[in-house]
Amino acid sequence: MRSRPGFGDAHVGAIDQFPGGASNITCRVSLEGVPSRDVVLRLQRDRGIFEPYDVLREGEVLRRLRGSPVPVPAVLASEPDRAGLGAPFLLLEYVDAPHMGEAGPEADFGAFTRMVATIHGLDWRGLGLEVLGVPGTTAEGVRGELEVVAGRMPGFGCDGDPLLSRALASLRRATPADGQLALCQGDINVFNYLFRKREVVAVVDWEQARIGDPRSDIGQLVALSHLKGAPFVPVQQMPFVQAYQAAAGRALSGMEYFRALWLFELGVIYEGWVAFNGTQPWYSRAELDVLLESALAELA
Repeated sequence: MRSRPGFGDAHVGAIDQFPGGASNITCRVSLEGVPSRDVVLRLQRDRGIFEPYDVLREGEVLRRLRGSPVPVPAVLASEPDRAGLGAPFLLLEYVDAPHMGEAGPEADFGAFTRMVATIHGLDWRGLGLEVLGVPGTTAEGVRGELEVVAGRMPGFGCDGDPLLSRALASLRRATPADGQLALCQGDINVFNYLFRKREVVAVVDWEQARIGDPRSDIGQLVALSHLKGAPFVPVQQMPFVQAYQAAAGRALSGMEYFRALWLFELGVIYEGWVAFNGTQPWYSRAELDVLLESALAELA
């Protein structure tokens, strides 16, 4: 850090890991001897539910988004060498604002929805985000996302799981051919949106960012909503789908596939969580199985 401009007299006072999450290890670092007292350390994991991890790739996404309509933390430094901390890492600007799950009256569902639509509407080519890799078609992008998840299954010990294997086969057969390519954050859960005065002041956690079908982002939030208790109704009736369509100014078709896709992904995540942590995540496999069966029935 001392080799960076403005940090010549820096000393580390404390390092505190942010609670929760399963992404790259993220810590608040309190500094002494510099005007800006806090930075964020983002340390790459070797194994985990979203493997393979690449924190330097995430840093490139953040650099390219700076100055765009999507607010993100500034990248202060990136380090590919494992020698210092045992893994590649980023140093990021600390944004002093709570995430949507903790912001209370400071948060706003409409602002959150509009920001998701803004992400999907970005000129990703103009921002140089081709570095993420550009699929030849939207369908190719969806298949790529599906195969990344399928590739995790042997390491999570669930490649022989009957329901997940059946879901994978169904999703491979039913991959939609329509859609358009956009920047997808890859993890639009509310904990990654920081709020102040009912406005999004930062969007964090871009490790799963990709150029793909933005309906996948929407499908993730729909699937998570069901696991948090929202009834399994026709997907067009889901409040977030309706709010997103209004914010983006366009209708969403084929969302049944993306709800099923993310319930499958969350099934694989469940097994990975158990494999790495020895405990179950905040949702149960039994409730996920019921939802996944219902979603697959819509694809039949």
